[in-house]
Amino acid sequence: MQRLLGTILLLAASTLSFNLSAEIYTWTDKNGKVHFSDKPITDEKVTIITPKENTNIADTVTQDSQWQQDYKKTKQVKAEQTQKAANLARKNIGYCNRLKSELALISQGGRIYVMSPEGERNFQSEEQLEADKKKLSKAIKKTCR
Repeated sequence: MQRLLGTILLLAASTLSFNLSAEIYTWTDKNGKVHFSDKPITDEKVTIITPKENTNIADTVTQDSQWQQDYKKTKQVKAEQTQKAANLARKNIGYCNRLKSELALISQGGRIYVMSPEGERNFQSEEQLEADKKKLSKAIKKTCR
């Protein structure tokens, strides 16, 4: 099936390429009507129209063309932005997990302490624990989605 389709497309393309180089004939009949054809008529005065060459064809693309350089630069900037966003998301997930585990630890209850620079345990009061809960909940709502 594909071979048949390929053959048909090849024949159509070759036929079209021959027609593109054909001449166009024009003439005016006795009633003043203008006719166009790809075959000349012998009874009438025929004028041959030669199509103008299309000079508005784009230049070939090279690796060092300006738009190619701009495209590569834009593509590289987008890749860098995507990489930065992925790294930030990874860091954000780790930060969110740490916040959530701290909140879970405080929510479990019990006595929680903070080590001082001298190595002494300073136990937190209920007010400090509630303040820490509010602070952690606010940070989770702000950064974790």
